[in-house]
Amino acid sequence: MKIKQALEILQLEKLPVSKEEIDTAYKVRAKELHPDVGGSEEAFQSLTEAYELALRGLDVVLDAAKIDPVEEALKKKRAAMREEMLKRRAVEDHQRNVQATKWIYSILTVLGIAVLVIFIKPYINKFMVERNPIEQMGTVTYSDRTDKFTVKWNWDGTNYEKTFKGRFVDAKWLVADAGMPVILGNQYIVRFNANRPNFAVLKDEYISPETAEVYFNIVRHPLAEHLGISVEDPSVVCLYWSILDRFGVDGLGHILFSHTPFRKNWYHNEGTFEGLVESEAYKKLYRSCLVRPE
Repeated sequence: MKIKQALEILQLEKLPVSKEEIDTAYKVRAKELHPDVGGSEEAFQSLTEAYELALRGLDVVLDAAKIDPVEEALKKKRAAMREEMLKRRAVEDHQRNVQATKWIYSILTVLGIAVLVIFIKPYINKFMVERNPIEQMGTVTYSDRTDKFTVKWNWDGTNYEKTFKGRFVDAKWLVADAGMPVILGNQYIVRFNANRPNFAVLKDEYISPETAEVYFNIVRHPLAEHLGISVEDPSVVCLYWSILDRFGVDGLGHILFSHTPFRKNWYHNEGTFEGLVESEAYKKLYRSCLVRPE
């Protein structure tokens, strides 16, 4: 007999939760099925079996529902340990997040200061120079053939030197601010603070006669090509010195880099080669140098 059949015999919809309910159901059915009240021996025996099976089923349910005090204590202990672990982990995660945030802020602060220093350093340098300015001719003593060169000068019996930044043009020329190549031995004016000479700026638009001669040997070829004459023609010499006198080193740069795109040349020059040769001043110099004496 199965528990479902037993419950049907006892006329129970489901297994009761107590023995009293099963006993009550048995007594009610016994009054109906007992042989003394008109029932059959077989039906009463089935009732007895159903009753006993229901009691065993109830015992099984109650045994499963019984809570072992030791197990319950262990369960509570495990739950408490888990809660404590979660709290500790949450605290550790918070501390790590706080530490990471501090590191991020520190890195951003350092980067911000570095960017600020890079941005304001030239202005500080110029400010310090102008507090007590002195100008002295300096000589290029080193070039790394990329974008840096070193200029050395003497002031009050002491040698000073400073590294300046230029631009690399046409993959072969290191160009200073005035737009002409920097070559070892070139001489430019250095403007510096008399009390603190390490604060200095380069004024490479002012050159020595020796540097002017070096530039002539560089510029006379593109200048002769522009005029359509020989490099030995006196007009080349005339126009070179006239351009240097009238337009300065910047003008020589326009001649030398006449075929170089402006943005790939030097970014701050006052004009372009086309603007130079179209100017009235240049045309006047051009005509005066090409005039042959009678």
